[in-house]
This record gives sequence, structure tokens and C-alpha cells, in this order.
Amino acid sequence: MIKANGCGPGWLPRWLKAMLFDWFFEASCNKHDEGYEQGGDEIRRFECDWKFFQAMRRDTLRFRGLARLIRWCQALFYFAMVRMFGWIQFNYTKDGQN
Repeated sequence: MIKANGCGPGWLPRWLKAMLFDWFFEASCNKHDEGYEQGGDEIRRFECDWKFFQAMRRDTLRFRGLARLIRWCQALFYFAMVRMFGWIQFNYTKDGQN
């Protein structure tokens, strides 16, 4: 079973994650969690992270003007964070096999 926990690390309380990471990226975050659970190699991890960024960019289209710019910057920040620290949670498997 895939353990999606929304945005942010699983150890953070849900209310704090909602406040820090916002509800509007939740579906994108859950899909990203699924990709991390499936695992693979470093190339697969990059693909998963890139799809996450693209999904968050699409999420920002719900906003206009300055709000969209702020959300886009958040998406870029979240992408940078998963690239830097995602290796901790990614399910690395030998030769990309589970």
C-alpha cells in the first residue's frame, strides 16, 4: 500500500503541514509520495521530482497576478527541497527493481 502523506515530511503534525505547505499542492504532493514509494534508481527519482514540479506549476494556474507568482516561487522552493533532501525518503532499489 502506498503511504501518501501530503506535503512535507511525515513527522510534522498535519495542521502544521497544512499551514506551511498549503492545501493547494496536496494532490501533487500525494502523487509525488506514490512515486517515491514505488522507488527505483536516481534517474527515476529525478523523473518523479520533475513531474512533481510540473504538477505544482499547473496548480499555480488557479491563481492570478502576484498570488500566482508567489505560488510559483513556492513550487520552485519545494522542488529544490525534494532535490536536496528527497534521497532520505526515496525507495532506492537495486537496478530499479522492487
